Amino acid sequence: MQSEITTIGAPVMLIGLLVGFFLCFYGYVIKSLLIRLRSVISGSIVFLFIALMSYGRESFMRVLQDANPLGALWKVLFNPSDYRGVLLYLVSFAAGGLVLFLLARKNHKAIELIVALFTAFSMSLIIFFLLLSFLPLTPSFIVTAVALVVILALSIAHFESYMALESAIAGSLMVAWLLSRFWYLQFWLFFALWAVFAFLGILNQMHMMTKRKEVAHA
Repeated sequence: MQSEITTIGAPVMLIGLLVGFFLCFYGYVIKSLLIRLRSVISGSIVFLFIALMSYGRESFMRVLQDANPLGALWKVLFNPSDYRGVLLYLVSFAAGGLVLFLLARKNHKAIELIVALFTAFSMSLIIFFLLLSFLPLTPSFIVTAVALVVILALSIAHFESYMALESAIAGSLMVAWLLSRFWYLQFWLFFALWAVFAFLGILNQMHMMTKRKEVAHA
C-alpha cells in the first residue's frame, strides 16, 4: 500500500524535507525574504478561507469530517464540475497575496497589526489542518485556538524572536508531517518528531540571533 507521499513522488518529498530542514534551522538567515513571502502566503490563505466560507461552506464542513482532510480540501478547491468555484478560489488566493504584499511594504502601526492578525490566523489554519490529519475535530480546534493566541501575542511583542520561532516551527512541522505520512506514523510519533526538531531549530536560530547582535554591538 502506498502512502500519500509516495504517490506524489520521492523528488517532491526530498525537496519538501530540504526546505523544511532549512526553515527549521536557518530560516532567520533569509528573514527579509521570509517576511515578504509570509505576507503573501498569509493573505492568500485568509482570502481563500473567506471564499470557502462564503461560497463553499457546506463542502468545507464535509472536508472537516473527512478521514483525509487535506486531500478532500484539494478536491473541493479544484472540483472540475464547479468551474466558478475554482475560479473564485484562484482569484481570492491571488488577490489576498497581492493585498498583503502591498500592505507589508508600508511602515505603519495599524498596518503592522493587520499583517500580524493575518499571519497568526493563516498559521493557525495550517496547524489546524495538519493536526486534523491525526486528531479529531474538537482537540484540533482547541490546540489551534491556543496556538492562535500565542502566535499573535509573540508576533506583536517580539517580532524578530517570533520570526525565528515561526520559521523553526513551520520547518519542523513540514518535516514531521512528511515523515509521518510517508511511514504512517501515529500522532504521538508525529508530535515527538515535531517537538524535537522545533526545539533544536529554535535553539539554533536563537543562537544565531544572539551572535548577530553581539557582532553588531562589538
